[in-house]
Amino acid sequence: MQTQSTTKTRWPRWTLALGIAAACIAALISGWATDDLASARRPESTSVTPPVQSSFLYRFDPTSPTFFTFPLTLGSVPYGVAVTGTNPTHVWVAEYGLNQIGHLAYTNTGSFSYITYPVTSTVNSGPYRLAVQGNSVWFTERGANRIGRLDVTSGVIDEFSSGLSPNSGLADIRVAPNGWVWASGQSSSRLIRLVVTSTADYEVREYPPHPTMVGIFGLSVPASEYVWYASPGAGVIGRLDVVNNVVNDVSFFFPQPRGTPYEIVTTGSFAWFTDPQRDRLGQFDAQTLGNLVLYTSTSTMKPAGLAVEASNVLWFTQQDEHGAVGRFVYTTTTSTRFDSFALPIAGLRPTGIAVAVDKSVWFAAFVPVRVFLPAVLKESVN
Repeated sequence: MQTQSTTKTRWPRWTLALGIAAACIAALISGWATDDLASARRPESTSVTPPVQSSFLYRFDPTSPTFFTFPLTLGSVPYGVAVTGTNPTHVWVAEYGLNQIGHLAYTNTGSFSYITYPVTSTVNSGPYRLAVQGNSVWFTERGANRIGRLDVTSGVIDEFSSGLSPNSGLADIRVAPNGWVWASGQSSSRLIRLVVTSTADYEVREYPPHPTMVGIFGLSVPASEYVWYASPGAGVIGRLDVVNNVVNDVSFFFPQPRGTPYEIVTTGSFAWFTDPQRDRLGQFDAQTLGNLVLYTSTSTMKPAGLAVEASNVLWFTQQDEHGAVGRFVYTTTTSTRFDSFALPIAGLRPTGIAVAVDKSVWFAAFVPVRVFLPAVLKESVN
């Protein structure tokens, strides 16, 4: 009769408990955009998460409230969204992952069309943020280090790059009332002004680095005389006086420790900004550069993208673990309300956001890449 022997492995004391505790590590690969933010919050939806890099364009009707979901091509990875017109509503999307600009003409849920405009000058042009002025759709090309312009009438795309610092990390883009185009260089930490006379005649001017211009991201240009910018790298909001070429550092009233202001909008007499890292919306007087007030909700929201419906109503994307769109209603500094609406699909990262004339809210979202790193447990014998 053959006898089978068994060797038992023993773990050193306490090692087993520690090994089990470390058995699984999850890492979120968020790309190179600073709006890739996450926090732990229990999902409010039990939807099944679609494949990695599934991308969507959403219309949210606050009166219903209901979502209209428009699936984009896999790998689209949309970031910027801009909306113009009504009946149909024209929605423009910067499809970063597919190097193209998308255009949705939407009348209702049964009547809409979608076409794309490829940006072919560079393999990885990376259209990122966009702004619409008349028949021109302006956009930053984060991968190609260019500023692009789509003529919606002809479908022709022109690009402008001469005068830009290498690897600027182009982020937000806005058009001033006088037609000047402003962009933020997140990597170069510079404000960029583009003045175009013709396709062959244009001037790019970069404003020198300033202590408040560190990793600047969001822009607001409500008037030709001033450019507001959010500088998460410096933890401040800044304003460029274009006429006098002076930077107004409004960081003096920011509490310590400073946050990471990300997007900024101006409406009425106020300037508003998101601070996702500290989970709050900020407000201050745009004329006096004072009277800072910070607003937080009772739940984690991670407000990132920001859009204006009215002088007292703001919409924002929530880049928490689940993904949602939020609304902030302001009456007075002591009378405000936060509302949150979970996306139909759990686990999405909502990005660009805009409000249409009919007060519907449009925004893009996609499934971020997640990589799970296994923990290796080594056996040990006493």
